[in-house]
Amino acid sequence: MNNINKILAAFLLLIITQSLFSQAENFGTWTTIGIEKKVNKWDFGAETELRTVYYVRLIERWSLGVSADYNINKPIKVGVGYDLMSKLDTKYLNYQMRNRMNVFVSGKLKFNDLSFTLRERVQVTTKDESKRIEDGIIDTYKVNPEWSWRNRLQMSYNIPNFKITPSVSVETFYQLNNPDGNTFDNLRYILSFGYKHKKNNLFELYGVLNTVLDSDDALGKYILGLSYKYSL
Repeated sequence: MNNINKILAAFLLLIITQSLFSQAENFGTWTTIGIEKKVNKWDFGAETELRTVYYVRLIERWSLGVSADYNINKPIKVGVGYDLMSKLDTKYLNYQMRNRMNVFVSGKLKFNDLSFTLRERVQVTTKDESKRIEDGIIDTYKVNPEWSWRNRLQMSYNIPNFKITPSVSVETFYQLNNPDGNTFDNLRYILSFGYKHKKNNLFELYGVLNTVLDSDDALGKYILGLSYKYSL
């Protein structure tokens, strides 16, 4: 009987493994390293991020970004950011450069050990189409530059006498200049665990679920992420 159970378990494991690898494009990783500096009411930051798909077998995106945030008062913050990205074009299987600018406003409320943060962001992304050549003609994107409105609500729980802070968030992505009609093109859920070491080092382990992927060049439905930020 034990041998039968072992055979059934091995068979089930084989089925699960084959299922995961048959949809490997849906699984990826995000790794981020950043640095920030506070100057009075300003926060200046820079970070680099590497995203992979097919688990870690293919680089999907690499980016370098800078940002500046200003604290209007304790709960309200505004800011701007810029990202230079090398992005995989899934249609032509090459990498193209992209530029992204964003502006945002966020507000935070605390109730004892719970905190809620709402962030509203508008971003514009320009795509380099020079490598999209088909029969000698540049194959252009339907939307370029691409305007998007991102809305994120996050809840964090500061557990007393515990160094790890769990958070959950949901974020919507809404198109702003689609000629075929604007719509939501992604709904993202994130579960994260943050750990602060000696006030200057913040580590975060998180999982991401992208539930809607209507973009032509979108990859990665299930993401495992790790980030590190150092505060000067």
